[in-house]
Amino acid sequence: MVFLLLAGVSGTASVFGQLSKKEKIDSLMNAMYRRGEFTGAILVADHGQVIYENAFGLSDRKKQIPFQTSTQEYIGSISKQFTAMGIMILKDRGKLRYDQSIRDFFPELPAFTQGVTIKNLLYHTSGLDVFDDFPDMTEKDVLNILVKQNKLRFTPGEKFEYCNAGYSLLGQIIEKVSGEGLNAFMTENIFRPLGMNHTEVNEISHRNTSRAVGYDMFGNVSDYDSFMGGNVSVISTVGDMYLWDDALYHFKLVSAETLSEAFAMSNEEMKNRALLLQDNMFGDKSYGFGIWIAMHKGKKDFFHDGAFAGFQSYNERITSDHISIIELSNMRRCDVYGVREAIVNILENKVYRLPKISGAVWLNKKIAVDGIEAAVSAYREFRGTDTANYDYSEGQLNSYAYILLRGGRVDESIKVFKLNTELFPNSFNVFDSIADAYEKAGNKDMALKSRMKALELDPTNEYEKEQVKALQAK
Repeated sequence: MVFLLLAGVSGTASVFGQLSKKEKIDSLMNAMYRRGEFTGAILVADHGQVIYENAFGLSDRKKQIPFQTSTQEYIGSISKQFTAMGIMILKDRGKLRYDQSIRDFFPELPAFTQGVTIKNLLYHTSGLDVFDDFPDMTEKDVLNILVKQNKLRFTPGEKFEYCNAGYSLLGQIIEKVSGEGLNAFMTENIFRPLGMNHTEVNEISHRNTSRAVGYDMFGNVSDYDSFMGGNVSVISTVGDMYLWDDALYHFKLVSAETLSEAFAMSNEEMKNRALLLQDNMFGDKSYGFGIWIAMHKGKKDFFHDGAFAGFQSYNERITSDHISIIELSNMRRCDVYGVREAIVNILENKVYRLPKISGAVWLNKKIAVDGIEAAVSAYREFRGTDTANYDYSEGQLNSYAYILLRGGRVDESIKVFKLNTELFPNSFNVFDSIADAYEKAGNKDMALKSRMKALELDPTNEYEKEQVKALQAK
């Protein structure tokens, strides 16, 4: 077990106790890089001052281009913060209202979406469809899927359900109301005024070809573009993201009243306790406009992550101590939250440790040497050992199995998914996931059996009910 101990910890004689906060963060990040668990750039500010900014690894492994702090990368769902700001700007200018129906802008949507408002989209309380993305997916693709939706997944405002489609619609609303393309509007009204000269919304008409290349956690290329606009399509740098962070303290783009509403917790604004969620790291949290909100030392803590293809990102503003943490990694499944936790502990002079290594890393190496059958058998035994340094959670195996599935290694993915169902027999998610693999393998009977088991574990899941019906109809 590797513990990096800080000065002031009783009984500690570790050399790490003599290091500054900057040195401790550098030690942490170099250890992550050496273990093969981080490539990309990171910036940390404490009490409003940048104390650490560095980059690790390669932005393009084939061309051997180093990742620099100025390297542009997809920020994924952190894009939603800029989309929300675009909506706020238009609201301040009297161009739209939060209570407007989305059918005011998209009359082609089914009549049952009439009750879905802009605010529902902002808060992820719309009931619109949830679906996976695919390479080069566009705003039009998203709208076409929603036009074919049969019914809402729940009554708007009833509950929280993260919905990427909602923010793609918000980006399109900005375009319709402003009469400009999303990148043009964002550049003119957000990026350029803040000096964010290395930030853009990637658009299919002018692809960014200099951004970092994405990879999965095992070094395989996992790289494609997304043109869903307001959902995930912003490309930026850690330096530009810090300019964004700083601007939100000073009401530079919208009125203080508008920003205050955006930074209010949705459960309070909507008077719906169902919108207050529990988080193992942050405690109570709720969504605002494009951002998660929790409390830290009695003041608001704003954070969000982003991930698709081989890209992983994270930003956080801890207002109690004017802390900013920005991570941009071109290695999917990088533990951005584990890095965040260690950095917060460093800044608060607490004991910190390296994030745990994914158990899937061990399994992947074992498969490469001994094959899938022997590796799965060995994992069952290995799983009970070295729990201090390895993460054997359900999510680690599930993510790895999906990497195998998307890489065309369907039989191996099924074996890993099956292992996960054995280890976590009461999880809805593992049975829903293995059903995806069985469907790709063309095994309808096992796919249906798995979905029925998932529905048994979560009888109210509307998505699973629809999947079962679809399989039964085939």
